[in-house]
Amino acid sequence: MPKHNFRKLHDSRQQFVTKSPQIPMQYFQFYGLIALVAMIIVGAFGVGTLVAENTNNQNSPTQTNTNSQTSAVASRKPNTISTPITNSQPILQAEISENTGEFIYNVSTVPNLKESEKLGKIVADLVKYAKKNNLPTKKLSITLIDLNQNTIANYQQDTARYPASVVKLFWMIALNAQIQRGLIPFDSSINKDLNDMIIKSDNDAASRIVDRITGTQSYAKNLDNEQLKTWKNNREKLNNFFQKAGYKNINISQKTFPIEYLNIQEPQGADLQIRGNSNNPQRNRITTYQAARLMYEIVSAQAVAPGYLEQNLGLLKRDINPAVWRKQPPNPIDFNPVESFLGESLPANKITFFASKAGWTSFSRQEVAFVNVNSAKNRYILAIFGDDAAYARSKKVFPQMSRIVFDRITNSKL
Repeated sequence: MPKHNFRKLHDSRQQFVTKSPQIPMQYFQFYGLIALVAMIIVGAFGVGTLVAENTNNQNSPTQTNTNSQTSAVASRKPNTISTPITNSQPILQAEISENTGEFIYNVSTVPNLKESEKLGKIVADLVKYAKKNNLPTKKLSITLIDLNQNTIANYQQDTARYPASVVKLFWMIALNAQIQRGLIPFDSSINKDLNDMIIKSDNDAASRIVDRITGTQSYAKNLDNEQLKTWKNNREKLNNFFQKAGYKNINISQKTFPIEYLNIQEPQGADLQIRGNSNNPQRNRITTYQAARLMYEIVSAQAVAPGYLEQNLGLLKRDINPAVWRKQPPNPIDFNPVESFLGESLPANKITFFASKAGWTSFSRQEVAFVNVNSAKNRYILAIFGDDAAYARSKKVFPQMSRIVFDRITNSKL
């Protein structure tokens, strides 16, 4: 994470005292005039140099110390991975639009992916599995990307669905961007909240991060119309950040609940007001394509800046060794990010690296994962959203779907 250095200019002065009573006063006046002229010349040169330096710094945003961005992250470091080759050429900086002043995600060029017949058959197999197990396919969305071939296949990937804690993946990138641009100072509390939000999927940490990004707070009481308008506009900066970069109609402006440190079990006050009609409330909405696209941009070092790759993958890494994940979670209130999810059924001895962000509620189950098989022999991204209680109840559906994909892509036998 970047440490923000502020230039300190020190004005050091030396005073010389000369006692020469025998020298006439006019000599002092003459030499004093020369010294004054010299000081003016030197001062003008120094100011000109400083202005030039500042101009160069302002015109070179890539001079940010990205090496320090990975120093204060999760203790686990990811294995080295190969990143996909893309035709997109993103600006590797989070940008502030000169025209509107809006804060915008830096990657506006969508991945150049081709439809794949092979992947299409794999996705069709996943849909068949859902039908066979009496899971509602109308509530199912799937996106599958082969990073080695730069190909894609999907099932209802453009249908926006409730993402649960998958939304925290997006908040992580928005936070990175604000830190990288110097809009939020990086400190130990931010680092802890970032770790807790992604590794533990902690709602308290996520709440504080959303507040820092948007400059809002959760209130118990309702806001009046004018206050709510301002509050809502600030919260929707999260949506605008991605929408302006091509993430159409995404909604990530609402917190995840419960939030224990605020003693809030469900939305209230302004958090409830922005949901609108209680009979048809507006909630967070993300497509599997958007989740897969963001994971693609993370693993290809496009998200925010290349220096954030190691940090983000370190936070998203999941140990799928059964001897490890069966001992999780570290405390009872955290759900296990491997058990009953995409990583559970994968053979740990064949997986070089596994990174994911999962979500789960009583009425939904969702996850986006990056899988690196045998040192990049096969690399793929899989996003599955099951927006129905049947998916929430099933502990086998995600592991089984994940294993189907693994076996088909690697040509393994079931």
